[in-house]
Amino acid sequence: MGRLDGKVAVITGAGSGIARAATAIFTREGARVVVAELDAEKGAASAAAAGDNAHFQQTDVTDEASVEALMAAAVERFGGIDILFNCAGGSILSDTNVTDVEMEVWDHTIPLDLKGPFLCCRHGIPRLIEGGGGAVVNVASVVALRGNHPAHVYSAAKGGVISLTRSLAGAYSDPGVRANVICPGLIKTERVLARYVERRPNSTRKGAVDTFQDYPFGVGEPEDIANIALFLASDESRMVNGAVIPAEGGISAY
Repeated sequence: MGRLDGKVAVITGAGSGIARAATAIFTREGARVVVAELDAEKGAASAAAAGDNAHFQQTDVTDEASVEALMAAAVERFGGIDILFNCAGGSILSDTNVTDVEMEVWDHTIPLDLKGPFLCCRHGIPRLIEGGGGAVVNVASVVALRGNHPAHVYSAAKGGVISLTRSLAGAYSDPGVRANVICPGLIKTERVLARYVERRPNSTRKGAVDTFQDYPFGVGEPEDIANIALFLASDESRMVNGAVIPAEGGISAY
């Protein structure tokens, strides 16, 4: 018996990285998964790799109509939604200190990293309630827990995700919806490896490849975060609501 038998999950950003790993793990544990991804090629490949219990829905999480269509497709395809895993997002290299950053970075990052989870919760939570409750799992970042990261726009967006998640936990517990947030550190996704290993082999930016050793338990794999999401999505975590879970090898403790 799988840990998610009978459940339906919507996973955003599921064409790559943590969300793709979660798609594979969730389906293996018995869930039917809607793979929400803007990149059609990556999304379709992720769904195909996960098997018959995965369905690709091209989605722009920054566009409300697209998010509404995603949730409607999940209900039409699988009959409802039990799990919403908001994983789409990411920082960009031009993000820097508040006094120096270009406003174009704000205009890119806030819609993707904060508006996206907001819209998915806005249109996903009513579907969870219709089914008698469920789990929202959001992804923030260790940068929202520390004060020494130069990516101020991304830090602000992910701090907003933490506050949003806590608000959801308080507002929707009565109809049976739990909301928790994971704060990963550096994870060896394709994007991180391309940025820090291929493009910036000699970078001195905090968190770059030459400072991977700063992480007490090493830099994580996508599956490390996906497994935490699995726990939070399953009934095993029924007593966990409003939690902010650092998943960064202990670096925020130093």
